[in-house]
Amino acid sequence: MSLPAATTRSAARAETRLKLRLLIPVLLLAGASIANAQGEGDVLDSKDVPETVRQQVDCGTEADDVTRRAFAGGFVFAWRCPGNHANEMKALVFAASADGSGARLIRFPTPNPKKTETEISNVRWLPKSGEIAQLFVDPESRICRIESRWRVEGARAVLTHWRQTRDCKGRGGWLTLVNRAPQR
Repeated sequence: MSLPAATTRSAARAETRLKLRLLIPVLLLAGASIANAQGEGDVLDSKDVPETVRQQVDCGTEADDVTRRAFAGGFVFAWRCPGNHANEMKALVFAASADGSGARLIRFPTPNPKKTETEISNVRWLPKSGEIAQLFVDPESRICRIESRWRVEGARAVLTHWRQTRDCKGRGGWLTLVNRAPQR
């Protein structure tokens, strides 16, 4: 004896709804894990910022907004510095271990060999390539928008890409000053 087709379809729909109910929490947890991997790292209380890291930063702010993440074979401490509405500035300090031992301020070279930056803006972490990227916008400057990348090798940053434009929205007029292929 077989069940009517309508009953079979109804049972199949009920089974599908049950599977979806079970799948949704799994997807939410997976999404949270991905978001955490792209997040800001460990947020440190002011008292937990190692003294060796504090000694490296001189941007005029207290250690009340510092994060730490494993990166480039060690740990990078990101210290928020004064910025403006378009740029969230950070000083980055590399240390061999999470306790801040051997802490050194990362200096970011520019296309001008005589100039390095100790703070960069709107930081993006690219762990697969070991790079850090920045986007800097300054509508009051002749060069309004700069996009750059550095490969981080311990406390040393190697400039791999730098392009700039007068167009603040970045739609055109780009001039590429550095474009080095990533080393594998």
